[in-house]
Amino acid sequence: MRQIALQSFFVFTLRILAAVPLAVLAASCAWGQAQPAQIAVPGHTVEVTPLPPKAFPTPKRLPLEVDTEAAETFVRLGFGLFLPGGKNFQSTEFLTPLLSTEQAAHLVELVPEYRTFRGKAVAEAIRRLSGWVSGVQFGREGAPVVYIELPYWTDQREGPVTVGTGARISDEENAKFVEELRAVFVGQLGAEEFGPDRIRKRLIRIWWHG
Repeated sequence: MRQIALQSFFVFTLRILAAVPLAVLAASCAWGQAQPAQIAVPGHTVEVTPLPPKAFPTPKRLPLEVDTEAAETFVRLGFGLFLPGGKNFQSTEFLTPLLSTEQAAHLVELVPEYRTFRGKAVAEAIRRLSGWVSGVQFGREGAPVVYIELPYWTDQREGPVTVGTGARISDEENAKFVEELRAVFVGQLGAEEFGPDRIRKRLIRIWWHG
């Protein structure tokens, strides 16, 4: 009986989809349409209520801000007993989404030290990148790891979303900036591994040995 009921449901659904012209359905779902649209189907009425434009807010800044409290909890769980007051639980492999330099620096400061890693000093270096990078990720790959995403265009740098296209950042200019990052994170902050991702060449990975 259950199989027959499921078959009947699928047949009913396919009949409805076949009876609704795709162009009409697409038009009824257009943004900005205030009233629900009714579509006639033989023996049935299908009502489509489009979501208002405010349901898809346009970001005013990039990268998108995350919930600070949730992010703190995420990092505290990941580092566990390595943090003051940490719990007997940890994850040796985790990574935040792309964050602003300020939010990333705040999370880095939660880790006072991890062998050669010094959270406060690393956080200060990240804050100095404000307005120059697209964003920063922080987490663990055994030991602390930082990923810095570098932009291809000036309008891809973190900050207010701008109208129009920015200026392209050349490979030469980017390479110079990468060497400046190396001087800080390797030369001053003791990172043992530093370099671009194998596929995403403007994503810089910085890692401190555990």
